[in-house]
Order: sequence, then C-alpha cells, then structure tokens
Amino acid sequence: MAHEVDPNSCESTPEAIRTALQRRPDWLRAFEQEWLSAAADFDRPALDAVIDKWFPFACACATPGYLDDVEHIVRRMTEDDSEGLVFRDAEGHGYDADGRPVGVGGPR
Repeated sequence: MAHEVDPNSCESTPEAIRTALQRRPDWLRAFEQEWLSAAADFDRPALDAVIDKWFPFACACATPGYLDDVEHIVRRMTEDDSEGLVFRDAEGHGYDADGRPVGVGGPR
C-alpha cells in the first residue's frame, strides 16, 4: 500500500473524530452510539475510551488516499485479483498471494 495512516491527520476530539468519520457512515453511527452511551452515564473514563478507540479510525478516514487504497485492494481481492500485491508476515517479510517470498525492500 502506498500510504500509511497519518496520526496527525485528525485531532483527538469528539468533534474532529465525528467530522472525519463522515467518510464511513457505518463507523460514524457506531462512534456516536458509543459516545452517547458513555455520555448518558456521565462516565468520563468511558468517554475517553471511546475517543481512544475511534481516533485511529478517524485518522484513517482523514489521511488523504488511505481508505481509497484500502477499498481498492479489498475490491481486487474480492474479485480474486492479487496480481502484484505483497502480503507481509509479523516480521515484515513480503510474500505473494501464493505464499512465495518476494524481495520487496526487505522487512519493514
């Protein structure tokens, strides 16, 4: 994938997260439901936990091109088109769709 999520692409506030998640209405609905549930109980630690949980999702939405790339790869894989895709193991070694090692820049 050409892009990485930019952790600075979104502020860690409910308003900024809500704005970023508009890119994915299903995520936005889930965030709002969790936020309202925690707010109804006046539970500050629960509100903080909701922010912590959804902040990475918001950054993914706010990073230009990131979700477009992910959605493109998912579409390709759904259509059984894995040509040229590189999959990485836990150590960062690259493999093709058939599990054969590929020499793409070595481990990350």
